[in-house]
Amino acid sequence: MNADADRARLEAASWLVLLDDEPGDATRQAEFRAWLAAAPVNAAAWRSVARTDDLLALAADHDSRPAAPSGGTRTLPGVFSRWRPVAAAIAIAACLLMVFVPTLTLHLQADYLTGTAQLETLQLDDGSTVRLGPDSAIRLAFSAGERKVDLLAGEALFDVTADAARPFRVVARDATVTVLGTRFDVAMRGQGTSVLVGSGQVRVESSWAESFDLRPGDWVRIGPDGMTEKGSDLPNFLMTGPDVRVAARNRPVSEVIDRIRPWFAGRIVIADGSVGRQPVTGVFDASDPVRALEALVVPQGGRVIQVTPWLLVVSKG
Repeated sequence: MNADADRARLEAASWLVLLDDEPGDATRQAEFRAWLAAAPVNAAAWRSVARTDDLLALAADHDSRPAAPSGGTRTLPGVFSRWRPVAAAIAIAACLLMVFVPTLTLHLQADYLTGTAQLETLQLDDGSTVRLGPDSAIRLAFSAGERKVDLLAGEALFDVTADAARPFRVVARDATVTVLGTRFDVAMRGQGTSVLVGSGQVRVESSWAESFDLRPGDWVRIGPDGMTEKGSDLPNFLMTGPDVRVAARNRPVSEVIDRIRPWFAGRIVIADGSVGRQPVTGVFDASDPVRALEALVVPQGGRVIQVTPWLLVVSKG
């Protein structure tokens, strides 16, 4: 299952819980309909989760209920059977299983990895250092002619010892970063890959046939469709690498939320895309993810709903 479908199924299961929790909330139902119409993958995910819920409830008590309309939404009665929360929990568990299986694979592939809210600094054999962000993983492949690091997940700040005979390369999704000696950050958060240069010079080669030469203060972000953003003259507070302080300058709320996610031991779902698209500038303390999210989205007209200790939903206020 691709990332969009995975995301949509988990969001659909979250909506199942939210709507069951407050079936008479007209505002919440309007937000749900907006989410449903936002993308075809959302409607498909809702049909799948809702169908699972109905079948489980039917098998449990043979309770008859209205069929789902052809558009994928179903009626939301004011009184729910005792089986509906059980079905919702099972739907969420199935979605979480899709997330945890890839995590197990990552543990088998990585040489070094970090957990939720964990930072770690590594000293490599060549004298270079790597600062790993939370929920991050790397795999090393050093040889006589090359120093290669695969960034498998998350974010890493590299401080590379110069060695002209052995170039240092970092491979992250569709980007390959090549240096001789420099300090730079590579991050895979959400669906994009970003590279920021603190000192020295790097070349970023994209599998989409583009390449970029970056100098101190330069940055580039490569999206999943090959679309790129590039900028320069980054302020120092954005060049610290992985840190409990999440800093942003005129970036979408959804992108900042992607950087807060590794500090929360659960899932963060954006139920309303209009909140996620708002640009924001600021520094947020990710050591308390709930408060960081509130500081981020409330000024943008959003709110944070804690459904369970492991599920936060960002919606319109």
